[in-house]
This record gives sequence, C-alpha cells and structure tokens, in this order.
Amino acid sequence: QGAELVIPPVRHSFEFPRWFNDPETKEKLKGKKVMMYCTGGIRCERATALLDQIEKNSSDDFQTEGIYHCRGGIERYMRTFPKGGFWKGRNYLFDRRLEQVPEDKSDRDLEKDIESWCSVCKKPWALYRGAKTCAVQECKIPVIVCDDCQGADPRKMKCPLCAGGDKFELRQKSPPRLVNPENATRKRKSALDRVTIASAKRAKHADKEPSTRLFLGKLPLAIDAEGVEKALDCKVVVLQWLHDHETGFFYGSAFVEVSSLPEARKVVEKASTAGIKIGKKRLRINFAPLREDERWPPKGHKHLER
Repeated sequence: QGAELVIPPVRHSFEFPRWFNDPETKEKLKGKKVMMYCTGGIRCERATALLDQIEKNSSDDFQTEGIYHCRGGIERYMRTFPKGGFWKGRNYLFDRRLEQVPEDKSDRDLEKDIESWCSVCKKPWALYRGAKTCAVQECKIPVIVCDDCQGADPRKMKCPLCAGGDKFELRQKSPPRLVNPENATRKRKSALDRVTIASAKRAKHADKEPSTRLFLGKLPLAIDAEGVEKALDCKVVVLQWLHDHETGFFYGSAFVEVSSLPEARKVVEKASTAGIKIGKKRLRINFAPLREDERWPPKGHKHLER
C-alpha cells in the first residue's frame, strides 16, 4: 500500500531510544506517518510515547506527520482478522505457546509467507525451536534453527545482525535527554493526583447497590467470553464488550450479567480481597446496577465471543 517497512537494528529494548535519537533515523522518519507494532501491544505503545517525546523535545526541525501503534499488538490483530489481514507469517510469542498463527489461514499459505531462514544452513524456516541463541557473547538473542541443524556447532548460530557484521555500534550512541527537574516534579505531582483520583473512584463504587450486572475493567485486550467466565468462575448470562466511541476499538472494559445476586456478591468480594487476575492483570470489578430508564441488554445486543 505504499508504506515502507523499517526494521530497527536493535537487539534489546534499551537500544530503542538510541536508535530513535540517531540523526539517520530522524531523517528517515521526518515528515512521515509512523506506525509501530509489536507482539502484544506493550512495547510499541511505549515506543510511540518515546518517539512522541523525542519529537516534542527536539532542538532541530524533526517532526513526523503522526505517530501511531497497533493497539493490542499483532496478537489482537490476528484475533480481529482471522485470515491474517496484512500480516504475513507467524507471530512469535514469549510464553509456552511459542507462536500464534491466523486461525483461518492454511498451512500452505503460511509456508508461502516465510521470509526468515535457518541461521546455520540458511534454508527458509520460520519456527523458533530448541531455545537456541546467538553465538556472539554480547548478543545472545534467540535465533532460528531448523530441525536438521539442531545438533550443529553452536558457533555457527548467529542472528542476522551479527552474521551481517554489526558490531554493536548502536549501543555506543547517545540516548535522548528528555527529563528535566521541572518535568520530574510535575510527574511526581501527577502520580499523587492519580492515586487520589483512584481512591475517590474506589469510594464511589463501594456504595453501589448490589446487582447481578457487573462492570469489568482492566481486561486484557486479547480476551474472549470463555476467558471471562473462567476468570469469574461463574456463568455469564449477558456479556457486553465496551468500545471506544470514536475508534470502535475494544479498550479493556465490559458489562456482564451473572446468573444470581449471590454469584455477583461472591465475584465482587473475591475481586476486592484476594483479587481476580487474567494472566498478570488484576481486574477491576464493581456492581453496575441499572440506571433509571436504562435498557438491559441494550437494544440490538448480540452475544460476541470477543
């Protein structure tokens, strides 16, 4: 579609600020719309915030035409577009799943997407297996090794950067200087304000009348109805995903109705004491009684798995 793919030559996240601050990078991004993506949406969200600050604090004329990121990362993108959309190949994951593939894409089509290769024999390969890492001691990032080369000499296993002769020059470059004492003081005050607001919100919800409808907040962006029921440990009768009014994207909140008031009390009690988590995220759960004249379920409501 006319967009240029830029692959940052970084091995670890701490190198990103140095790459962003490099004059060559700024020249490449200057005057362009910049869209970033990552596995689950966290690193690209932080990276866009960093680039935005670099742009605002730039002493030269560095300006982009807009900075964006793929909300929820490629993990959510694949859930949204089961055939893969514009994504090619597999999504490498950092947990026991190892990888994610589009649900409705055939193995044959996935094979056609392969653009990576075995670090030893160089044949096309797209699976990270065997926990192999780059032979260069200063690097040690994961490398792809095909089934036939799993027993090969580890010294032959090098990442594309090391194999291409990169000598870690990026680590010698200067990171951007973005924080001054005035900004740091403002940030500390802002943090205190957030704590005060959060306390006020908790007090507000504590007095709500118990109801079978509950509000769920801080849900993972990649979640489905089955995952919600499993976390709550009860039957969900109605589930309404909440979406941003402007973008239409799910932002991690939902209303659910459970089968009985005792079940609702049990869920809220557990959330406020032991806590209810999905992965590492602790959910925010409160009673959500119907407002006067509110229609529930909403008009035109349809049950969606995600």
